[in-house]
Amino acid sequence: MSCNCATSIQFLVLAVGIQFVLPAMAAADSPAAVLPGPGTVIVDSTKGELILSAKVQFPEDKPCINEFGQRIQAFAGCATAAGGDAKMAGYFVFLVDVETEEVFEGLMKLGCRPRVHYSIQEGRKRSGLKPETKPEDYLQGDPVVLSVFWQTKDGKWVEKAYEHFATELQQVGDKRIEKPWTPHFVFHGSGAIYKSGTGCIACPCDCPGGIIADNRFPIYDPKPTVRFDMSMAPPPGTQVYVRIRPIASRAK
Repeated sequence: MSCNCATSIQFLVLAVGIQFVLPAMAAADSPAAVLPGPGTVIVDSTKGELILSAKVQFPEDKPCINEFGQRIQAFAGCATAAGGDAKMAGYFVFLVDVETEEVFEGLMKLGCRPRVHYSIQEGRKRSGLKPETKPEDYLQGDPVVLSVFWQTKDGKWVEKAYEHFATELQQVGDKRIEKPWTPHFVFHGSGAIYKSGTGCIACPCDCPGGIIADNRFPIYDPKPTVRFDMSMAPPPGTQVYVRIRPIASRAK
């Protein structure tokens, strides 16, 4: 009796319910050659970048959304972290569909390295700008640049730098003025190294709960006062992609 092996394998796959999720080849005018499928990460060593799949959500009851405020939670973060649901998933505008630890590993594969990292508990001990503040009271690591891109209804691709979605409020004498948000993002990796479970990718202050932080100031305080403008982002539910490009250190 002859056996059609291909047919047998097909039935076997259907019977056990196995699903294979593969990256999708992007259109010629896409900002990336390959786009991640649901639950996958693209690590492009040729271009030196990491690309993540995400959906837009509107966390309207959270700090810094359409109004100035201070927060430790990222605007881009993962739905899962440390083997479970991310603690801060409801705070994110760009909700990534892989674990934070996968983002960490992807950046490590690109040669990006953390240098100073702490658990949340240790970070609280080092909080604030004080006369005795030391360099090790800042989270440190290789710098990274983040952007978000998506395809509009008419088929055009739009890409914006992560910091272009927000503005910052600065105190100058007795006045408060608006200015561009000018973070300095570094890959410290703390959230993955110490399994914080927050899900945060890129925090708007020097917070050890995520894996990337703005380290213009020491850990936690002072926090910048920022406003994320939801009108700059596509509507909730839109499929977007988060691009992270590290500036990896090289040996001497």
